[in-house]
Amino acid sequence: MSIHRSSARKALALARYELASVDDQRLKYAALELRMAIEGVTYDRALAYKAEFPPEEYETWQPKKIMLVLLEIDSSADSDSSLSFGIEPAPGQSPEVMRHLGAEVVFNLQIIKKHYDALGSYLHSPSLKHVRSGVTSDYGKMRKRCEEIASSLERVLASSIFNCTLGVFSSFDCCECNTRIRRRMPRGVDSIEVDCLNCSGSYTLTRTSDDKILRELHQHEIACANKNCNHTIIVLRKEIVAGRHWTCKECHGRNEFHLGLVHYESY
Repeated sequence: MSIHRSSARKALALARYELASVDDQRLKYAALELRMAIEGVTYDRALAYKAEFPPEEYETWQPKKIMLVLLEIDSSADSDSSLSFGIEPAPGQSPEVMRHLGAEVVFNLQIIKKHYDALGSYLHSPSLKHVRSGVTSDYGKMRKRCEEIASSLERVLASSIFNCTLGVFSSFDCCECNTRIRRRMPRGVDSIEVDCLNCSGSYTLTRTSDDKILRELHQHEIACANKNCNHTIIVLRKEIVAGRHWTCKECHGRNEFHLGLVHYESY
């Protein structure tokens, strides 16, 4: 069990403790713990996709943003599932007997959108607009929402299996830095673009008719900008950005990428 799932369990227990109080002023503490529990189960879910999760997204802490990233990686990332296995009588034939191993409930994007920000609103003083209009806190509604969220979290944390992700993967070493790249091929998609998480290498992966995966490194042959020089180099696609430069080995001149803008007079 990851530290995030363990933290979610502790936060949910504290939220339940606060909800057991008849003092409505304790509800804001329940709301705080429930937010932390939601963050915990979402971070835990992200760990299941660690090898596919872009490093630049690691600093993202909002559950909604994290789940959106996971759904880009795997369209079923926030779906409930069950796991069973059986022995095929023959290759390709359905097993006569299936053994159920367990089921998982995921705190999905829809629930996050419905509740997470609403919980945050309970953690602030009434706005000037609400004070001026005489609007008061609806503790009954607040308690009902907190109870609903706590029940959802209990189902998630009671899952007999969790963070089991299945798919068709392609694994290979990056041509540039030798880092191992492992990416899933989405269902119904025959071609995807992937980036090495360690360097600027990027590839197109294509599924062939015999279910093999072909990879193509994104690179371009670029000629020296000196019209009197015929030397060329191979440049990765992600290196073609404004400000990048290289020194030509033939004429020793400096070549630098720039954004271009051409103006045409009106007629």
